[in-house]
Amino acid sequence: MTTAKPRTIVIGAGIVGASVAYHLARRGAPVTLIDKGKPAGAVTGKAFAWINVAHGLPEPYSQLRHLAVQDWRRLEQELERPLPIDWCGALTWNRDPADTERLVREHAAWGYDIRLVERPEIARLEPNLTEPPAIAAFAASEAAVDPVAATTILADAARRAGAELRLETEVIALAAESGKISGIRTRDGIVSADRVVIAAGIEAPALCRTIDLALPVETSPALLLRFKTAGRLVNRILTGPVMEVRQASPVQLLAAEDYVDAAGENGPEAIAQRTLAAVRRHLRAAEGTTLESVSVGLRPMPADGLPIVGAGGVEGLYLAVMHAGVTLAPLVGRLAASEILDGVEVRMLESCRLARFSRA
Repeated sequence: MTTAKPRTIVIGAGIVGASVAYHLARRGAPVTLIDKGKPAGAVTGKAFAWINVAHGLPEPYSQLRHLAVQDWRRLEQELERPLPIDWCGALTWNRDPADTERLVREHAAWGYDIRLVERPEIARLEPNLTEPPAIAAFAASEAAVDPVAATTILADAARRAGAELRLETEVIALAAESGKISGIRTRDGIVSADRVVIAAGIEAPALCRTIDLALPVETSPALLLRFKTAGRLVNRILTGPVMEVRQASPVQLLAAEDYVDAAGENGPEAIAQRTLAAVRRHLRAAEGTTLESVSVGLRPMPADGLPIVGAGGVEGLYLAVMHAGVTLAPLVGRLAASEILDGVEVRMLESCRLARFSRA
């Protein structure tokens, strides 16, 4: 006797929600992907989209990100349409060379493809750097992706696998009966489901409050800057003390910056102009580079900075809310589908559970 797969609604058509929907549909589950806008219409579309491991994070999470980078390779082979992904690698350095050395030691010990490179090699890898650092961490297996195109491809792959897409449909509340999720409420009425996955970014806490569930997620703004260039300025993702940049196309450079204030000397426009000055100063052939746009992305940031993935404390609710959604999307989508459809708890997601906050 075959057990029917649960009817699942995924709220949020960013890259994480699209990945969850795709992996569920690929396994034959009846799934609806719903969003008040279009795929990648919120923070995903304003992501720097560096697929990386990061550093200074707890080992279980770093290991999760190691696996996530590999999962992008798996997804690239699996999808019918080619993903707009550039396996260009990344160079990272800190003001204090000891911090760069520590980064390489830690991740190399965990089996990650990373090594220390010195100034002559850095200059060969990035000939446009006017002042190459003494040392840098070179992660050859890291990549960048067009997040809007990748999300659109995932959502379309979910549809082809049988998922229903309901776009430009706002979810205003979760529906529950007798302590169990029964679906969602939209402005057009209730849509029934056996499971609901919340992958709605910064809107997740408000949705959870409709069933009296506290979700410790805050809004963390960040800047994405787009520059027009006369040609390719960098070959890889570069992140150092004065700039974090990557080439999005032969004539477009992206930069990521911290958000400081809404206006004034630390407003987005002022920060963009300082970044532009740094690009012109630290990269050869960048004199004619101009600023195209400044975007503020509102990232969902759990209270401890780590992802929230798994059962939501109410039967039938599953959470997939995180920063670094671009890096984690393929892996989280695959593991979430396994937990939802197989009724298992995947061990590598243990550090991501909501219950950790009640134990703190």
